[in-house]
Amino acid sequence: MDKMVDNLLDVETQYTAAVEKIFTAMNDIGKKHTYKKNEIFFDFKCDEQNILLIESGTFAFYRQPDRLLIQETSAPAIFGLVMVPHKPDIIISAHSKLSVRSVPRESALRIIEQEGMWYEVAIVLGRIIKVYVERDINLIARDAYHIVKHHLNLLKSLPIEERYSTTAVKFITSRSMLSRSRVMDILKKLNDGEYIIIKNGILNKINFLPDKF
Repeated sequence: MDKMVDNLLDVETQYTAAVEKIFTAMNDIGKKHTYKKNEIFFDFKCDEQNILLIESGTFAFYRQPDRLLIQETSAPAIFGLVMVPHKPDIIISAHSKLSVRSVPRESALRIIEQEGMWYEVAIVLGRIIKVYVERDINLIARDAYHIVKHHLNLLKSLPIEERYSTTAVKFITSRSMLSRSRVMDILKKLNDGEYIIIKNGILNKINFLPDKF
């Protein structure tokens, strides 16, 4: 039992296999859609009863009134396993060309039950929780520097072509409530201190980001 619990909590290493198993089981049902970059493909205000299997691409959750970016996620991913009890002002937009399979919720749940895939569902939901807990730890009740530090690490983790397609200032301000001037001031000091290397606004390298600054 203890070994099973340990494995269940290891959501990061088991996530890809769990998603692939669910994808394979639902490969022959639902409808496949392709979305262009910046195209909105889900609105929480709509009463959709589908599970979305994000097969390729990058997408993000935005707060609709002010278009504040809440969270960015890459495929493979599954969305809709948990029903939202209310209708928040949140939309999901493609950040790149996106391939999505839309599966009726009842059909998806029936297959999950028939194939005994609740363990895989738990892994997927566990990773979602992990991502949002980490995000809250980094963004709630932290000072401006820690918010900038968190987003610099996110920016660094992106593929080179994506990292070079946006400035560090734009990347951070679009994902936080920090002002442009505050972000620029912190980035300038980090760059001057050679903690990071920024050229023409683009993050080239992170040498070292201290715990306090």
